[in-house]
Amino acid sequence: MVVFAVLILFSRTLASAVTAEEFYAKAKQIRNINAFAVTCQSAHETGFWTSFLWKNAMNGAGIKADKKWRASGRPHIFKRSTESVGGKIIYRKSYFRAYSSLDEFLDDYRMKITRDYPLAVKHSGTAWGYFASLQRGRLGSWATTKKYFEYMTSIAFQLAPKLLGPNWKAELLEDYRKAKSLGILSKKEIALIEKKFLNIGIRLK
Repeated sequence: MVVFAVLILFSRTLASAVTAEEFYAKAKQIRNINAFAVTCQSAHETGFWTSFLWKNAMNGAGIKADKKWRASGRPHIFKRSTESVGGKIIYRKSYFRAYSSLDEFLDDYRMKITRDYPLAVKHSGTAWGYFASLQRGRLGSWATTKKYFEYMTSIAFQLAPKLLGPNWKAELLEDYRKAKSLGILSKKEIALIEKKFLNIGIRLK
């Protein structure tokens, strides 16, 4: 019985294992989202797909299971989560949605973005426009931390060489200029991005 349980856990871990490249390839098949931005977001939310929530529920973005979700009998998982309230980190016991596959997660993620983050859909043509839009959802920000955009920016520069190929610097620069032209980025967000570009030898001022 113990061996059987271990085999089940091992199989589940193998099934949930995913690389950034694999996640990105799947995300590119989904409409209304920015595949690169979503891959960065998921990498952050799951600790590069190693978190408890990913391994046990294939929840790639910390999507919570509200009462309606749970009442309908849809799969969910219970765990303690960290949130920032008034600048302080607190711990809460929360329910999160559970999925059987990466495809199922991405499909539900797309529906949530379409419903609650219409600006992200509108600006899905640019990663930084998408990141900024996650702070301006119908019901508020995606995350409680005020550093969420900064986290997304850092991971974007980290994953770009792997996902965007040899011209990644030029692609990120084009993406930034497009996002800036849309007027969606705040002065603080612009400063964060330009500082990251400066770190790789690109001065924008």
